Amino acid sequence: MVNRICEPATLLAETLDCAERIAENAPISVRQAKHSIHFGLQMDLQSGMMFEIEAYNRMVPTEDRREGVSAFNEKRKPKFRGR
Repeated sequence: MVNRICEPATLLAETLDCAERIAENAPISVRQAKHSIHFGLQMDLQSGMMFEIEAYNRMVPTEDRREGVSAFNEKRKPKFRGR
């Protein structure tokens, strides 16, 4: 899958920028997203969607999710702790 095309001279900088944006997210949500992508691609669409919903439901009770919602409501940058 391709989501961006860039010049070879800017490839590393743009890749690192993307990686930094991913790393700024809650570690639990990044892990669940990677897990869902990996296993979801091996399933039919309906099963993949159910797998994704289950992954989300595992994140609902986490401190990081509450922090993300609070930060959004307070218009500030979240401080994720991986809990």
